[in-house]
Amino acid sequence: MRKVRRLGFARLAVTAGAAIAAIGNGALALAAEASYAQSASSRVAEEPLLFEIAGFGALAVGGHFRLQDPTATGMGTGSTVSLADHGAFALAADLRADAGSQYELFYSREATDLGGNAGVPRINVTVEYVHLGGTLLLNDEPKIQPYMVGGLGIARFTPGAQGNTDTRFSASLGLGLRWPVTRHFSVRLEGRGFVTLVNPDAAIFCRSDQAGLLCRIRGSGQTFLQGEFLAGAAWAF
Repeated sequence: MRKVRRLGFARLAVTAGAAIAAIGNGALALAAEASYAQSASSRVAEEPLLFEIAGFGALAVGGHFRLQDPTATGMGTGSTVSLADHGAFALAADLRADAGSQYELFYSREATDLGGNAGVPRINVTVEYVHLGGTLLLNDEPKIQPYMVGGLGIARFTPGAQGNTDTRFSASLGLGLRWPVTRHFSVRLEGRGFVTLVNPDAAIFCRSDQAGLLCRIRGSGQTFLQGEFLAGAAWAF
């Protein structure tokens, strides 16, 4: 009788041990699966965002030309006419290069007036920039991150309907601040300077069959300088 009881207890112990082992193995498998799922989710969450689109409102300042004296022949003579400081808008499309830099296609448009001389009526002028360049992050530790921006491209000057559109090579350089509000959405502030190469001997807005005031407007030196102060929002995806 004692032998039968011992055998029964032994079988029960073996069965209980097997059940506990099975439960333990199942728990380990579930834990491993959960850990793998969490790791995979973390990898997906940390995958870098490749593209960013940004829109800006801007204030464009500066920009001078020379109004040549009709009786003078020297390129250094004449008074100055200037573009009025005016609102502008800009768009930027960025492609991730690495953790701290992006390639960027930048477009800016300002519709303003040319004047500044009592004897010159105001002339509507549109200034556009199309630049290909990039951004470089200077410090990624603070909440608001500073970066450098620059590009090369063209500047296009379009006067009123009576004038001729002129396109010139230009470059830009600036500094910005980025505030990442969320992983996808950021606020951007920038200051950019634009340098456009011009020919001081050539009339900027004059058609070949035209004479008059527009044909007296020349470059003020070898370069045309402007600045823009921009504020906008960016969406990364």
